[in-house]
Amino acid sequence: MVKADAYGHGLVPVALATEDLADAFGVATVEEGAALKAAGVTNDVMALICAIDELEYAIEQGIIFVLSDFAQLSKIETMLLSGEVRASDIRMHIALDSGMHRLGFCEEELDELLDRLKACGVNPEGVYSHLRVRSYRQISAFKRMSEKSAAVFPNIVRHLASSRFIGCKSLSYDMVRVGISAYEGAMTVKSTVVAARRIEKGEYVSYGNYKVKDATNSAVVFGGYADGAYRERPSAVYIRGRRCPVIGRVCMDMTVVDCGDFLPDIGEEVVLSDPERIGLVAKERKSINYTVMTCWHGRVERIYDYDQGGGKKGG
Repeated sequence: MVKADAYGHGLVPVALATEDLADAFGVATVEEGAALKAAGVTNDVMALICAIDELEYAIEQGIIFVLSDFAQLSKIETMLLSGEVRASDIRMHIALDSGMHRLGFCEEELDELLDRLKACGVNPEGVYSHLRVRSYRQISAFKRMSEKSAAVFPNIVRHLASSRFIGCKSLSYDMVRVGISAYEGAMTVKSTVVAARRIEKGEYVSYGNYKVKDATNSAVVFGGYADGAYRERPSAVYIRGRRCPVIGRVCMDMTVVDCGDFLPDIGEEVVLSDPERIGLVAKERKSINYTVMTCWHGRVERIYDYDQGGGKKGG
């Protein structure tokens, strides 16, 4: 899965670097899929969300889209009748609602769906669902629904397991969707000290009325909420391996941190997150690792070390 800009790691560079490791790439939107196609990615690309007015474009681009409701199907039937598209050009997977109630057809709708697809000559390439937890009810529902789909379309590919359930053979079916587990240990976020000073007891720091209780040393780190530093629940940074909590309000472009008994040098490296600390960063932000990975934006520059992992160099 390379959706959401490859979980914050960079959509196109990640796809190009791992094209020989994956059979297909999953994205959230048709726009993301088109970006991969434009970059020269030759693997199959599947878009999980496809608006009705994007269907024709997805088909033109050769993107596998997910069929998740009858409004999409009605549009496809209309396009087929008008000759706008051919059934043989349509590549899709069916989303099944096995109990998460996010996207997909429920069990009571499946017969109508399969009948209408058969009638208009469209052959879905796959059928899938997503687990909210390891729920016996969901697993059983998917088994029944996917078996019924495969009885009508024998060549259909079935997939259910995401990163959380990759090790479970009974959920693997014909393919698995590798998401966040593909990125564990891959991202370190760094910045630099742009100013450093001694702050005396009772002095104010940044916007608002934050007052230091005791004299301390501070550093101004480049990067603020425009770049992914949380304003409301900021996480500490690390300078010389030492934890430096945020003091005062996070600004748009800068963040002030408490360095305690040492005064860092201007230009010194600052670690905002890395594989060892990402869980702690998420906890301090009262969030999860996913949001930490995907929050970095604005003026953040991505630098790739292709020698550290597998795959081919992606530019």
